[in-house]
This record gives sequence, C-alpha cells and structure tokens, in this order.
Amino acid sequence: MGLDHISFTQLNMILLCGESYRRRYIQGEKIQPSGSMVRGRCSHKVEEINYKDKIKTGIDLPVEAIGDLFSDEWEKQKYEIAWNEDELDGDSPTKAEAKFKDTGIVVIETYHKELAPLAIPIAVEEKFTVEFQGGYPSLTGIIDRIDEGDHIIDLKFVGKSPTADDAAKDVQLTAYQFGFLHAYKKKPALLKKEYAVSTKVPKTVTQEVPPRDDETIQRFLLRLETAMAAIEKGVFLPAQHGSWKCSEKWCGYWSTCPLKP
Repeated sequence: MGLDHISFTQLNMILLCGESYRRRYIQGEKIQPSGSMVRGRCSHKVEEINYKDKIKTGIDLPVEAIGDLFSDEWEKQKYEIAWNEDELDGDSPTKAEAKFKDTGIVVIETYHKELAPLAIPIAVEEKFTVEFQGGYPSLTGIIDRIDEGDHIIDLKFVGKSPTADDAAKDVQLTAYQFGFLHAYKKKPALLKKEYAVSTKVPKTVTQEVPPRDDETIQRFLLRLETAMAAIEKGVFLPAQHGSWKCSEKWCGYWSTCPLKP
C-alpha cells in the first residue's frame, strides 16, 4: 500500500479495530465528532494557547480569558458535531449544545485553576518523527507538553474518572517517550497524565509514573511492527465481539459495520 508513515492515532486505531482503520484511512470515511469530543478538543486548544503564551511570559492567562477562549473555539467547532442519543438525553440539539458549552467552560476553568499553575512548560504540541531502517514507515506523533525537568505530559478532558493504573498502562505515553528519546537522545524523567473530568462537580486528576523500561519499549516496537505489516498486507481484523470498542456508543462506524455482532 506504499505506507510511508504511521501516526500514533493510526496505530491506536488499528490495534483497537482494524476494520475501523480500514474505513477511516483506506476508504477515507471520516466520522463527525460527538459533542464530548468537540468539548475536549476545544479545551485542549485553549490550554495549548495558554501554555504557548506561558513559555514566553512565565505566567498563565487569566481565568476569565480562558472561558472566553473556550467560547470562541466552541463557536468554531460546534457545527461539526453529530449528537448521539446518550448526549442528547432527551434534549434538542440546540439545548444540548448550550449544556455542553457551559460544562466545557466550567471544566476548563477548573483545570486552569488547579493544574495549570503547576506547569512549567518548555514545549507544547511537540511534533516528532522517528525514522526506521529496513524500509519501514516512520512513526509520527505530537507530545502534548514537555515540562522543565524532562517531564512528558498528556492532557485529557474526559467524562469519567480514569482507572488508577491508566497512566501505567497507557500506550500513548509509551509512544511519547519513544519520540522524546529519539528527539532528545535521553529518557524523560517522568511520565504524567493530567485529567479534567466533567463529573457533576468537575475535578482534576493527576497520575505520575516513571519512564518505561527497555522491555516495555521493545514490546511497543513489536506491536508497531506487527501493525505496519498488517497494513502493508491489507489485513484489517475487526475488534473482538464484546470489546468496548465494538459498540454503538464508542464506534462511529458501528451502525453500518457488516462485522458487528
């Protein structure tokens, strides 16, 4: 198929469900984002703006500015939303839109008050490309934030609290470490996930773990090699029936998938 690179997003999708990967990246079928996804994207963009400014000034933007930035981003992106029944919860799309915007502002302001002041960013949205020998496609990705002291941070705006071992098992942090190692020729000192959780009372959660050991990195590379081989051969196995990925709630292709249970 002439694959010249694979992003972490692509890798994650094919590992979860090869059929979803085939439809998205081979067939080019893009799925409109849900309200939750757009809310998360807007929040992520707002803190990207804040941290890039903080690198220059050393201080965070005022909380009031954060709410205004979220509103601006929401107005740009809200037209992309494909509301699902769970998100509407009996409301009209217009009412759901207002509700998600309001909760988004509260969540981003909570994050900005509690976690942003602790950050000392030296790089934001740091792109990396790792080239391999032997004709393999390169691996690309974007690290959310690198803080002083070689700390790698992945920022998530989510609807429920993470499991206690989420950061320890997270493949994305492993990919970030591998990209960091390639770019900076050293291991990071710390891997961290910061969560802003849109619960009834919004909250933040931080999980910190040591860098992955060499064995974990080798397992990651083996999974990457296997995924690349599957793509090159046109082998796209669907998610196992019973997997959380193979459900109407979590898969945008579910309603038209011929392989669903």
